Amino acid sequence: MVHAESGEDKVLVCPVSGYAANVEKAEIGERAWSFEGGASQELNKHHTPGMPGIELVAEHLGVTAAGMLKTIVFERVLKDPDKTKYVLAVVRGDHDVNEAKVRDAVGSGVKLADEAKAKADGLAIGYVSPSAFAKLTGATIVVDPDAAQGSTAWATGADEIDHHVTGWHWGRDLGFETDKLKVVDIRNAEEGDPSPRAEGAKLETQRGIEVGHIFKLGTKYSDAMGFSVLAEDQKPRTVTMGCYGIGVSRTMAACVEMSHDDNGIIWPAAVAPYHVQIILMKPEDEKQQSVASGLAGQLSAMGVDVLIDDRKERPGPKFKDADLVGIPVRLTLGDKALDAGGVEFKLRKDAGKGPKQSEVVPMAEVVQRCINALEHA
Repeated sequence: MVHAESGEDKVLVCPVSGYAANVEKAEIGERAWSFEGGASQELNKHHTPGMPGIELVAEHLGVTAAGMLKTIVFERVLKDPDKTKYVLAVVRGDHDVNEAKVRDAVGSGVKLADEAKAKADGLAIGYVSPSAFAKLTGATIVVDPDAAQGSTAWATGADEIDHHVTGWHWGRDLGFETDKLKVVDIRNAEEGDPSPRAEGAKLETQRGIEVGHIFKLGTKYSDAMGFSVLAEDQKPRTVTMGCYGIGVSRTMAACVEMSHDDNGIIWPAAVAPYHVQIILMKPEDEKQQSVASGLAGQLSAMGVDVLIDDRKERPGPKFKDADLVGIPVRLTLGDKALDAGGVEFKLRKDAGKGPKQSEVVPMAEVVQRCINALEHA
């Protein structure tokens, strides 16, 4: 991920440690939780028909989304499709469950439960409460720390279609011992959450561009191709595969977003289309042509890519185009500089910094000066 204000993805950053991750991957620091505390309200059931979103339910019940529990039903991904083992993931109503974190918490692949199958097993999808765990065999229940607050009177599903309850309490209404609950980070991180790398620091939001990624393919393709190796015990083992990708066009876009000014692009030398641009003030002048050709040859011999602007165009537009295109080093061949035994040298990053942004460099020093500048561009 590359930081850029125009990025399409949200990145969470710790300002103290420098930790950064996108929403799907970001960890959250330690949060206090406890199931202790007495019930403060009576348990009441409410009819909530035609309310698919949690905000509508919260408004109808007279509570906030943060005062509700949301229970998402997953099932483990097993080789035997006839065996279904459910995972109940409980988060606060204003938070989103992170499937990857649920997977890591239970130690196996998970997927959203099939609604018809879950219904047949007595689960009212969309209205499930943590209490539903009590009637499931071989299931697992994981709770996010923000939802594991025993002193709160929660609103949650009533385990019945079109019904919710208010006043629900972990100690009184759960229906089983709280030691069966696994409390772990299972939700998407948000701005203001505790940093996982620096005590007392809070995560901040930035925008980012994804320029590369890694995929764990597992054995999906190696199984299909019969790709295996002999292990130390001389028995065949299926190869676990992975791959990575780098977005070339995205990388270019990210470079431009990170490195530009009001005049145009400022290419980093490592990815610049050319390293040095030579501008001829008088393209028809034989001396300027000869000097440009000689410099270009010397620079090319040192591995430097050179672009010569010998267009029959006025100097102003040439300079403007040079700033727009953003080649790191600009050499200008004009009568005044050549008569002084040198060429005008300018770094693209110094454009717009005033009259001292360029200087005349002696001809014998030009090539080395360009190389030195490119090492830090």
